[in-house]
Amino acid sequence: MSRTRRAGITAAFGYAQFALALVSGIGLIPFVLSRVRTDQYGVWLAFAEVLAYSSMVDLGVVGVVPWLVAENDGRGDREAIRSVLAAAALFSSVAAAVFLVLATGALRLAPSLAHLPPTLAEAAMGPLLMVAVLMAAAMPLRTFTAALVGLQDATFAGLLGMAQLALGVALTVGLLLGGYGLYALAAAASVPGLVVALASWVRLRMLAPDLLRGWRLPSRATLRAVSSQGLGSWTAGLGWRMVAASDSVVIVSLMGPAAAVVYALTAKMGTIGMQMSWQLPDAALVGLAQLKGEGRADRVRAVTVQLLRLLLVASGGVACAVVAFNPAFVTLWVGPQRFGGMALNGMIAAVILSHSLAHGLFTTSATLGTRVQAGWAALAQGAVNLGAALLLGRALGLPGVALAAVVSTVLVAYPAGVWMLRRTTGMTQAELWRSALGPWALRAGGLLLLGAGVALLGARVSPWLALALAPALGLLYLWVMRPLYAGLPLPARLRPWLARLWLVPLEIPGAETVPAPVPLPEPGSRIAP
Repeated sequence: MSRTRRAGITAAFGYAQFALALVSGIGLIPFVLSRVRTDQYGVWLAFAEVLAYSSMVDLGVVGVVPWLVAENDGRGDREAIRSVLAAAALFSSVAAAVFLVLATGALRLAPSLAHLPPTLAEAAMGPLLMVAVLMAAAMPLRTFTAALVGLQDATFAGLLGMAQLALGVALTVGLLLGGYGLYALAAAASVPGLVVALASWVRLRMLAPDLLRGWRLPSRATLRAVSSQGLGSWTAGLGWRMVAASDSVVIVSLMGPAAAVVYALTAKMGTIGMQMSWQLPDAALVGLAQLKGEGRADRVRAVTVQLLRLLLVASGGVACAVVAFNPAFVTLWVGPQRFGGMALNGMIAAVILSHSLAHGLFTTSATLGTRVQAGWAALAQGAVNLGAALLLGRALGLPGVALAAVVSTVLVAYPAGVWMLRRTTGMTQAELWRSALGPWALRAGGLLLLGAGVALLGARVSPWLALALAPALGLLYLWVMRPLYAGLPLPARLRPWLARLWLVPLEIPGAETVPAPVPLPEPGSRIAP
């Protein structure tokens, strides 16, 4: 199976998972708010972010397992894969114990720092401790989930992800109907992850049993290599937490739990859409790592450009949709009292674009060898974002908290990302703008302004009018972005369908056409020996 097809399968399952998450989230949020008090839900959102910080004690080792497995699989080195898995399992086992200690201390300290009433803190403490215990149990087993990703077992991983979401929905609905309140949210947040980790271990035993035999205590060299690679992932993850997963903590401390709920609901569609837009480019990163392992520098550069263009087109479409339709959607979904206003909505669209640009620059360059540098850059971005959120939140309210992400991208993420991209691929800033950023920005600017006009029309006339215009604006976006589709690594079966819609050129034998896309090359190795 080619890398393009595997990436397509991974992305397809990713989109299906996000679609399920979107549909279930839209349906579940009003249901949750009818069963859980708004202030309790706001505290839950903020304290869950505290747990997320505490869970980062494995120094990012498990996070780099897919890339290390993929690189070694590209070389056909099974012994190296076993060494990576053994080191990751050892690191994550120690990390699980440390996490429990840190999580308990952080949860006891956070209420006083956020100036919360004792009753609110006590209501959330039991469910959050339950999440911490189950997360710790799953930590060592996540090594096997990461190994399957590195081996590109795309179909099973996709089905497992769908099952995880379905189990989460079932637990949420069933336990909330049973009157368990925040414990229902805790079970839905932690039990499916543990089940998936156990299932991944079983699958790896069936798929590649040789990788689970003959484990030895990792050598110092292996531990040093894995931890140094993981450190880059860890610092990047910590920076990302500070950028994208600190908003509720900042808002609760500045404006209270109710404001955190308003912000989360206003940003809900944009957050899910942004992550969906990353699926197809991210699905190809494992293949990019294998290209690096095979030493194919020309393909690496070509595919990097394609992935950045694909990311810009997809995330730009999400930003346009948020500008145009999110005000109407949130108003009809949870009521106008839980919509944060047009200024916040515009800032959320800007956050989507800035996050996506930073994500594309960091992930591609990190995959190609600058994990440590990308990690420190992400950490610096996170520090700037957190400081800016506190300052701008005090001055501008909720829009100021969102604006902080844009500020941190402009000041830190973009210049650092361009430098790392040049170091790994030789691509200059001028080439980046000429091949990806410039053509996209030229077209997206007008469409974003048109989306703002649709939003204002919906606010003045009817939110249903704005939603009715959604298909037309979506088709217009697809049409205007047509020149950027040429050269993208599209699956062969998809190109004829897009050609019938005049979105990509139809390749006619003997005729001159736009150059064909640079395909991801065939794999040099198989999942099992």
